[in-house]
Amino acid sequence: MASELFLKDLTKFILGGWDLGIYGDLMLQGALFAQFAHFASLYHRDIASIRTFVWLLFAMTTLKTVQCLVILWIQNVKHFGDILSAGNMFNTEWTEQFNVGLSAIIAFYVQLFFCQRLWALSRNKYIIAVILGIFVFALIAGFVAGAFTLVLDTRRSQWTSIHLGVTVTGDILLTGSTAFFLLRHSKEVLPETAGMLRAILRLTLQSAAPAAICALVNLITNQVGSATDGANAWTMLGIISSVILPKLYAVSAMWTLNSRKDIRLARSNGQNTSSTEGRSGGLSGGRRPTHNLELGAISGIRTMPIQVRAQVQTVQHTDPEDMYSPKAGLDDLSDHIRSKN
Repeated sequence: MASELFLKDLTKFILGGWDLGIYGDLMLQGALFAQFAHFASLYHRDIASIRTFVWLLFAMTTLKTVQCLVILWIQNVKHFGDILSAGNMFNTEWTEQFNVGLSAIIAFYVQLFFCQRLWALSRNKYIIAVILGIFVFALIAGFVAGAFTLVLDTRRSQWTSIHLGVTVTGDILLTGSTAFFLLRHSKEVLPETAGMLRAILRLTLQSAAPAAICALVNLITNQVGSATDGANAWTMLGIISSVILPKLYAVSAMWTLNSRKDIRLARSNGQNTSSTEGRSGGLSGGRRPTHNLELGAISGIRTMPIQVRAQVQTVQHTDPEDMYSPKAGLDDLSDHIRSKN
């Protein structure tokens, strides 16, 4: 009776967890393929570094999906009818044992992308150094957990928890720092630019939330599952969250990159009625407004005190080359920050 209950729990919570997690991975990879295709059609003129980042991410996420399909084949075909062997794959099959390490690599790759965005926004080397140090340690902890898994060392659970805990901490610091600098800069620019920065802030929080929540769930389930005996619902939830987590990181990065067109269009529409300011009825220093904000170029800086304000109706022409500018994320913020210094 006890043996039957054990096999039932093994089938439901471990094999079922891997099946559901892999199905979730496949759905997210389908969404990523659509995002990659969207990027290729609309942003093919991006600078080489951005295109390289995207296509390397394409290769890494596709490899992760291939790994999941191999696991699904071994579990449901090779070990068909052998529940004990299928449930013990984490101890016998390297394709499943390497899951933590491969997930850590993808997460770290995407986190580097967002650290570059934060650097363009803040130009604060101390904050970047701290956050990068956290992510590097999380990557090392993931590799250590994977190594212990390969040699069947019980310390793998401890290092997996360390990896997840440090990753969650780094994600919170990264998102919080980005939000802080966006809010700070929104107080230093013209109203229309401040509105764009608030839109970027919403995008930052929305794109970061799914991966951060999944990582937190994975951390909690790993802790609770390690403290209980046998397979249970916590075990299944931990398996699902660990499988889909790297794809949520990738979706976050592609969501950010592919939102540039919509944000620029919204800004262009909002500038059909523009305000020009100057001294004694003239333009302020004859400076021309720039149009490369996208996800963070702050060019509409408040100038000297004004005496005359005139409302001018304009019809904005959007240059297709400018619409799909290679400026990605927060790169142009560095120009504004250097000018302030």
